[in-house]
Amino acid sequence: MLIYRGAGIMTLLMPIVTVLLLMWLWPDPSVKKGDVSLMQFLLGVGIGAAINTVMGLILNRKNHDDGVRHHFFYIPMQWPSLAIMLVCSIIGFIKH
Repeated sequence: MLIYRGAGIMTLLMPIVTVLLLMWLWPDPSVKKGDVSLMQFLLGVGIGAAINTVMGLILNRKNHDDGVRHHFFYIPMQWPSLAIMLVCSIIGFIKH
């Protein structure tokens, strides 16, 4: 039994890839090499979740002929991504 269907795995992968890209392209000079600051982590996860939210809305907007829906834990993939994005935004505002 899979916890995702279709492109639902992107709910996990997109934020991770975005954090790694931010660490590689714009390393934070205030932390030692290989580490990530909280704000850089929240920004990466938030951007990745935002991209995934839009992607989920586009992919799930119509019924597919083969019946494939893009779910993560049996929820359409855009909703967990939206929740992740909101949590990152709230934590970022509180910690900033």
